[in-house]
Amino acid sequence: MSEAPASTGIGLAARDGVSAGAARTSARYYVCVGVLLVCALTMQTVAQLLGNHFRKAAVPLKRPLAAMDRYKLAPEYTLHIEPPAALPEEMIEWLGTREYLSWRVVDTRHDRADAVNTAHLFITYYTGKPDMVPHVPDECYLAGGYDCLSAETIEVPVPEVGAPRDRVGVRLLGFVPSGATLRGQNPHDAATHVMYFFLCNGRYAVTRDEVRLIQANLFDKYAYYAKIEIRFTDYSMRRQADRQASAEAVGPLLRKILPLLLKDHVADWNELNARGTAVPPA
Repeated sequence: MSEAPASTGIGLAARDGVSAGAARTSARYYVCVGVLLVCALTMQTVAQLLGNHFRKAAVPLKRPLAAMDRYKLAPEYTLHIEPPAALPEEMIEWLGTREYLSWRVVDTRHDRADAVNTAHLFITYYTGKPDMVPHVPDECYLAGGYDCLSAETIEVPVPEVGAPRDRVGVRLLGFVPSGATLRGQNPHDAATHVMYFFLCNGRYAVTRDEVRLIQANLFDKYAYYAKIEIRFTDYSMRRQADRQASAEAVGPLLRKILPLLLKDHVADWNELNARGTAVPPA
């Protein structure tokens, strides 16, 4: 009767080596997990001790944007007799906010046939939503079947609104319908020029990345931002303002709109942080 072969020393050594290696791997794994857990548990505490804030508190408006006083635009500006239609619910969901202002602002100093007679003003406000930076014309117009003709950032003189050197950076974009050149149109004649910028935590920005960077400041407890978007047409809304006319017309309008927005609606950033409490809604 044959005997079962005895286990070899090599087999035992292999099994012992695997067991030892697995034990060392398990130990390293649990050490790493433990370190991560400790970091996660202590990071928030340390940040609070240092006065840092990862989660930003909301800053409600002092007054809703829809309650902006149109008569404070006088005598230079008034509202178009045909107001824009209210946004449908799906558009509001897409915007990510119910705080918006959509006005057609008429410059009383310009003839109705002038391409900068009517400013199409659209302001949206966001707070209490992490990283919810809205869509910008750079993407929206391209998705709507337009080609980008030009893109630049201009500096617009607007004193006493907290801008560096009293100049607000504004993104100025030119768009043309796709295929306009193929149809024999001069792209500059068919162009729509759109301008926008952000007001974020008392500062100004022209890109979404700049907004995110401002809001990433760990020493700020609160966070908000508004997007201001403008384009110009004649009173009948058939003629679009060109690049030069748009750049010249936006300054006078912002010198009316921005102080009104800051004084009546948006919380004063310095006062908010000095007081240490969010502004209650009106």
